[in-house]
Amino acid sequence: MADSAFTEPESAANTDYQPIYPYNNIQQTEAGHSFEMDDTPTRERIRLQHRVGTFIEMHPNGDEVHKVYGDGYEITILNKNVLIKGNCNITIEGDSTLHVKGDSHTVVDGSVFQKVKGDVQQLINGTKE
Repeated sequence: MADSAFTEPESAANTDYQPIYPYNNIQQTEAGHSFEMDDTPTRERIRLQHRVGTFIEMHPNGDEVHKVYGDGYEITILNKNVLIKGNCNITIEGDSTLHVKGDSHTVVDGSVFQKVKGDVQQLINGTKE
C-alpha cells in the first residue's frame, strides 16, 4: 500500500480556458460573494463562492470541489449514511480523534494493513477477547 498524494482538481474555468460570454452568468454582491452558472460548451460548471474564498464548484463531468478557508462543520441531527463506490482517501495534516459515544463495529471483507511509525498504546477497561 503506497502513500497517495492529494491534489485539488483544477476548475474548468482556468487561465487557459476562460468562460465565454454570453454563456457565463455571474451574480456578485457588494461584499464580493458570487454565484456563477457557466454554460460555456464542454466546460459547463456551477460555482458558489464566499468573499474570503470558500467555495463549492460543480465541474462538467459531475465532480464537486468544496474548499473551506477556515474551520468546517457538518452537523446531522438524525441518521446519516455514506456510500462511496470507489476508493476513499483521507489525509489529515494534524492530529485526529474519533470519539464514539456508543459501540463501534468495523467489518473488513479483505485484509487489514497498518503502518505505524511511532508507538502503539491500548487502554482496555473491560475484557480483551
